[in-house]
Amino acid sequence: MLAQGSYSSVPAVPLASDGTDRLYNLATVLNEITEGAALLNPEGQLIWHNRSFDKLLVENREGHLLVAAVIEFATDFYQEVHESHGNERADDHSLVRDVTVGRISHEIHCTLMPQGMLGAESYALCLIKRSSSRWSNYEEHLRQTWGLTEREAQVAVECLRGNKNLEIAERLKISVETVNKHLDKVYQKANVRGRAELASRLLDSSF
Repeated sequence: MLAQGSYSSVPAVPLASDGTDRLYNLATVLNEITEGAALLNPEGQLIWHNRSFDKLLVENREGHLLVAAVIEFATDFYQEVHESHGNERADDHSLVRDVTVGRISHEIHCTLMPQGMLGAESYALCLIKRSSSRWSNYEEHLRQTWGLTEREAQVAVECLRGNKNLEIAERLKISVETVNKHLDKVYQKANVRGRAELASRLLDSSF
């Protein structure tokens, strides 16, 4: 049974701190990680999430289901912490759960924030790590469909994501000249004449 509360109804505003910058320092660090992070209270409500969490939801058509999974997991986590109270230190308690939403697998880590770090209330920190994304699955699909190499498939998908050649080079840590060479190969194998036609063919190759 899913916990009460929802992603859309809970404002993503900073928690009231005890006069220190600890919350804001934590938020800064969490905003820099590439996967999603969220803080939830004992009622299972999302009371803060970082930009990566938003991005995670945008890239999931079933983003609301991912939110529900996080809320449900946090509720189960709090229940387990409550049941084990007295048997072990609550601050040391943590859980990990694998969740699949659509075609995307996620690994959710939940831990209790140190008592008093963010004030008198208790908060659970959930970190969401994608085990595999639709883009990596798409790369494999294109390799099999068009006979692309691993790097060619990566370049093709970066084109679909709207990245320019310089951006692709920076993301893949290769030169722009190498990107151009890979693109030429992709054009040949896909039988297209440019990026626009390539994007059309890529979208037609959905699976």
